[in-house]
Amino acid sequence: MTTITRNSISRGMRETTDIFSPEDYMPTQTKATNKRDNIALLMGQPTTTPCLIPVLHSSTPSCINSPFMVNGKCHKVTALSFGSPHGAVFVDDIEDIDIESVGKTLGEHVLFPDGASIVFIQTVSKTNLKAKLWQRELGQKPYTPEAISVAGTAAIMLQKVLGSSVSVSMGECSFDVKWDRCGDGVKVSGPPQMLS
Repeated sequence: MTTITRNSISRGMRETTDIFSPEDYMPTQTKATNKRDNIALLMGQPTTTPCLIPVLHSSTPSCINSPFMVNGKCHKVTALSFGSPHGAVFVDDIEDIDIESVGKTLGEHVLFPDGASIVFIQTVSKTNLKAKLWQRELGQKPYTPEAISVAGTAAIMLQKVLGSSVSVSMGECSFDVKWDRCGDGVKVSGPPQMLS
């Protein structure tokens, strides 16, 4: 497996879009691979401090499972970032959610001053998740490395899964997310096309 880490130059800057190009990552290990081999991305530690995401939230140190009112309905949002603002929303059945409509409304919510991508997550089991993405300024998309990281990290953070790793099904692909809280942070493993 080839391991890739996000380029430290882009890491501290706020992204204008949630898409990361291959130039945003650089290899940390080099190994001959064939097209069937998985790759791993080291995403770093998630940002949960509201002013750094940014999300307008001051009642607790982090915006975790906080109520966002949209059209009279309460959605519990966990805000975090690996470079651009994201909101994670857990749902009972991901197929019952209008990703485009609800995602746009939450992503453009007044509490996200710069807007945010919204990741909808369904807990399938204590080790598996299904997720869908509404991407800031672009609409519904299959996945991004950051959205996969958000789904897995939020599930681990909220103890929706057991342990520090989880399998995330997103965009007809399966990814493994592991969070080393005291070390390199979040590592996402999946098929090579996750960089395309």
